[in-house]
Amino acid sequence: MAALLMPTQLTLEHVSPATRLLEKRRQMFEVQEALDAQKSEYKRREAEFKRREEKLKERDLALQESLIKFNKFLQENDSKRARAEKKERDEIKQRISKEGEITRLREQLEKLKVDKAEMLGVLHKDMRYQQYLEAVLDSTDEYPEILELLMRYETLEATHQDLVERSREGHSDQENQGAFNKRFHKEKVDEILEYNNQIAMLQHKYEAIVLHANRLQAETDRQLQESAEATLQLGQVLMACDNIFTRCMSTSHVTHKKVMANEADKDAAVEKLSLIKDYLGDLLIITKAYKPALALAQDISMAGGGPGLAGSPPFSLGAKSERVGSAANSKASVWRSTGGSQLLGPPGVHLTQLSASSASPGASSSAMENSGRS
Repeated sequence: MAALLMPTQLTLEHVSPATRLLEKRRQMFEVQEALDAQKSEYKRREAEFKRREEKLKERDLALQESLIKFNKFLQENDSKRARAEKKERDEIKQRISKEGEITRLREQLEKLKVDKAEMLGVLHKDMRYQQYLEAVLDSTDEYPEILELLMRYETLEATHQDLVERSREGHSDQENQGAFNKRFHKEKVDEILEYNNQIAMLQHKYEAIVLHANRLQAETDRQLQESAEATLQLGQVLMACDNIFTRCMSTSHVTHKKVMANEADKDAAVEKLSLIKDYLGDLLIITKAYKPALALAQDISMAGGGPGLAGSPPFSLGAKSERVGSAANSKASVWRSTGGSQLLGPPGVHLTQLSASSASPGASSSAMENSGRS
């Protein structure tokens, strides 16, 4: 329809511009008219669509209202049905409960009937006790009524039960105490055995310690004895050294260094032994030098026919003695210069052996006597 309303375009090739402008204006008016016609058509359709939309909305609202009413109706029906079903179930439960209660009550009734019959039997049976109690009341004035007699019986029965319970508790306590005593006795016996084992172990350790102490005491006593023996031996050596030194100094005419009294015993003994060594060395050198001179004098006296040394000329012996003395002095000076380390006296005899032999007074005196004899 729009295509039908569109204006037709004319083909003008050889026209003036004004004509063309008029033609364009005409076409524009036609297009405007067509556009206005389309707008009016659109407005008409829009109004129609709005009317239809309003109708549809009304119908939709009506439909929704009817649906709501229908749902409400269904809900009311469902609730009525649920209430009816619930009421039916409740009535069924009540009927069942009542039927059960009726059955239970009937059973109770039957049971009560049976109990009544039994109680009637017991009543007839216990009537003799009633008669007996009445006879007791008639025979004594202590209990005026049966109730007091029964109360007295109940009191005695309760006392009896209490005594029985106490007796049972006493037996239980006695058994528990007996078990506790046995367990306590066993524990104490185990402790005693353990203590005995500890005592035996400690006794063994004590014996080992005592044995070790005795061993240490014996070792200490032995060391003390050895120390005492060494001290005694040192004292004997010092006494012998002092004795020999005194004898040597009493017979020697050589001036020596004096040994101070305040010096230590060992240092003084070493000094004395050194002086004794010098004295004995000089004595041995003199003795060795004197023996050839004595033998020469004896040979001279024998060659001269004299009776011996007594008959020999005095001047020759004196000259020989001077030569021997000078030779001895020269040898003694040589021996001192060498430190006394050479052998003196017979072969195999060392000066240290002579000093060691001087440790005892007897040995020193024998050595002095031998040297005197020589």
